[in-house]
Amino acid sequence: MNFTLNLPEVEALLREDVPYFDLTSSLLNLSSQNAEILFTPKEPVIVSGSEEAAKIFTLLDVTTELVVASGRKALTGETVLKANGNAEKLHMGWKVSQNILEHFSAIATRTRSMVEGANRSGKSVEICGTRKHLPGTKHLSLKALCSGGGSPHRLGLSDSILLFSNHYDLLGGLENLCTDLQSIKARCPEKKVAVEVESIGDAIMIAEAGADIVQLDKLSDESVRKIAETLKQRGNETTIAAAGGITDMNAEKYAAAGADVLVSSWMYFGKPADYKVVIHNI
Repeated sequence: MNFTLNLPEVEALLREDVPYFDLTSSLLNLSSQNAEILFTPKEPVIVSGSEEAAKIFTLLDVTTELVVASGRKALTGETVLKANGNAEKLHMGWKVSQNILEHFSAIATRTRSMVEGANRSGKSVEICGTRKHLPGTKHLSLKALCSGGGSPHRLGLSDSILLFSNHYDLLGGLENLCTDLQSIKARCPEKKVAVEVESIGDAIMIAEAGADIVQLDKLSDESVRKIAETLKQRGNETTIAAAGGITDMNAEKYAAAGADVLVSSWMYFGKPADYKVVIHNI
């Protein structure tokens, strides 16, 4: 899955850093020189954002070559993006493009690590990123998530049904929700209904009441295993999603325990990838 910011959105990122002109490059009269800029990772990464970075230079009217597309792996020192032309314009696009590549390649790389961890269980498990990405970065964060092999958990509040304790406590508790669940499902029959719980007993109760997805919040992998085995013994095929504290370090355990979906925010936060940027005369 690959989707790219449109030109006005990319232009807004550029204008944020270069509202008028590059004062330093202008003072050095760099517009009179032709140069080439190269972006290469200092470590293996899953690339994300290279299309947006390329559009930055396209907007600056220099010749641009996208070498490695989002979702592909780039090795240490491998050129991901290059552009050549007016040296002043290359400097104008330098840092915005580098920031895009570094921040979102890191999210894609962490996501891929989590996917690979879950795959080691031998099970087919979906890795889903939550809505806890930094505000204002949703498009690029979700693109990075997908570039790494993950999926959005929820695109927003308008397209999915997930009941938290904050919801069902207002209804009088989980038991009352169990009573009303079929009515809720009947009012929105094309959607799956997910319910988050925090105990083994509540998970089994809501699954048997007809929840399509039971989201287990901060339960151990052994608790997930017990729930999965109990539901299987009872012939219940409710989807089990494990959430809270899921990382690449424990994805294999939770997948092996019986989770069908791993829900995490972990991939969004961490050290950016490190890209080397070189500008040289041509």
